[in-house]
Amino acid sequence: MKKIVLLLLLSTLVWGSKILSYNVYDRHERVDVMLTFDTPYEGVLRQNQQNGLITIKLEEASIDTPLNKKINSTYLQNITITPIGDHIQITAQVSNNVILQASKTSDSYGLRLRFSAPATVPLTAEDTTEKVSSLPTKNGSEFEQSYYVVIGILVIGIGILFWLKQNIATRATAIHAAPKTPWTFNTSTKKTVPTPTPISSIEAGGVQIRFQKSLDPIHSVAMLDFGTQSYLVLLGNNTILLDKFQDNIPITQNEFETLLRTKHQELDGFFQLGTTQDESFDAYKEKASGEY
Repeated sequence: MKKIVLLLLLSTLVWGSKILSYNVYDRHERVDVMLTFDTPYEGVLRQNQQNGLITIKLEEASIDTPLNKKINSTYLQNITITPIGDHIQITAQVSNNVILQASKTSDSYGLRLRFSAPATVPLTAEDTTEKVSSLPTKNGSEFEQSYYVVIGILVIGIGILFWLKQNIATRATAIHAAPKTPWTFNTSTKKTVPTPTPISSIEAGGVQIRFQKSLDPIHSVAMLDFGTQSYLVLLGNNTILLDKFQDNIPITQNEFETLLRTKHQELDGFFQLGTTQDESFDAYKEKASGEY
């Protein structure tokens, strides 16, 4: 948008105002030629009259197509408008006793060329206002208003796009942060390093973690090595011994995942204990101690 505005301003500086239209008003005591520009005309008008011809030079003005119009009036017989370089030349064929009076409208979008006899009584201010108001001129602030409307639409559009981007990012974060179902053991889940890792809090006892998998924000299942045996325990608010191994100890992450699937129902039972959770945990610990 800024580039378009700059181009319009640059073209205005280089070529000046462009004639959009013209109207001829043939009256009994005069002939008025009204020119309408696309921008306020601020150029210089020069005229020369000789042998029934009035030559008018409009500096810093342009027109797309040359014009030639026959009037056949007492004051004006023919008029031509021709673009020459950076100015316009208007040639009017008139009677010997005709004079030219040029004046602009109040907003400079219109230029009146009046051809009349020297004795013609000047028009009143009311008559002049009537003719000037009949010109299809632009409001001086029309371009500025249009510019602000376009800028406003662009700002609103950018705001909507930013809001959509933020909303999509928030939803994506919420989806990634949502807890997964504890018992969905997906083989594509990030694997823990199979190399046993020492637990700093009980390192003095020689206990090492072989594998560990988080089930929810509170509970996790771990394979602990102690001496020549490995223990499968449920860690959380309470620590539960699920199984112990001396032979057939899982070596890889896939073997550990397979072992957890075999414990699926047993683990699922702990997450459905309800209000009797603590009693069931105690009963399971007694059972585990008796069996092992």
